[in-house]
Amino acid sequence: MKIQFIGTGAADYDWSCYGAPGVMGSTVTLIDDHILMDCGPTAFQALKRYQADIDRITDIVITHSHSDHFDVENLKKVCSGREICLWGSGNVCRKAASFCKTQTLHYGMNFQIGKYDFLALESNHAVEDPQEETFLYLISGEKTLFYALDTGYLASKAHRLLGKTHIDGAIWDATMSEPGDWRLFYHTDGQMFNIQRRLLERTGNMTSATKVWFNHRARTLWPQELELQQKIAERENVLLAVEGETVYL
Repeated sequence: MKIQFIGTGAADYDWSCYGAPGVMGSTVTLIDDHILMDCGPTAFQALKRYQADIDRITDIVITHSHSDHFDVENLKKVCSGREICLWGSGNVCRKAASFCKTQTLHYGMNFQIGKYDFLALESNHAVEDPQEETFLYLISGEKTLFYALDTGYLASKAHRLLGKTHIDGAIWDATMSEPGDWRLFYHTDGQMFNIQRRLLERTGNMTSATKVWFNHRARTLWPQELELQQKIAERENVLLAVEGETVYL
C-alpha cells in the first residue's frame, strides 16, 4: 500500500498563508495514487504542490463534515467534471451530489474501492449536527491500515467491529502532543494513544511491528520545530506523518 501525506495539520492553521514556512495543510492522505482520504481547504493546492496526479483520483473518502476535512470548493476543483465517487455521511453526500457520484455510508458498512475493502467505523468525534455519522476506516488488502482521525478514545462500537483484525499500520489522530487538554473528549494525545495501543496489543489487534503515524497535529498544541515534534514521536514510539512524504505499508 502506497501512502502519501498531502496535509497533516489540524484546523488551527491560517490557510490563507498556506505555503509559508511552518504552515501545514489540512489533513489529507492519498492512497495508491487514486484514493483521497478527506478533501479540506488546502487539498487541491497541496496535491499540486506535492506533484500528485489529480487525474488519477477515482474516489474520495470523507471522515466527517468539519470544514478542515470537507471543503466543497476544493472538492469541486479535484473533481473538475470527472466521474469521481465520494463516500461519506448523508450530510456530506447531499452537499456533493451535484458534482460527483456519491455513496452514503453508515456505521458498520463494508464497501470496496479497487483492491481494498473498507469498513466504516464510528469515530469518537462530534460535529454540529448530532445526527451526522462520523467515521474511522479499516482498509484491508494485502496489508490492513486503520485510518483513525479525528477521534478521541475508540468508541465501543468501533472496537467491537475491529474484532480480531490484525492492524499492520495506523494513521492516528494526534491533535495534542501532551496530556491534559480538554479536547481529549474528541481528539487524541500521545498518552491516550499508548493506553489504547497496549490494550489493542493485548487483544491481538496490534503488535510491536505495527507501524503508527501521528497525524492531524494542531499548531497550538505541538511545538513548531520539526525536531521537537520528532522527539515527541520517538518518546511515544511512533512515526510522524510528514507533508509530501510517501511511505509504504
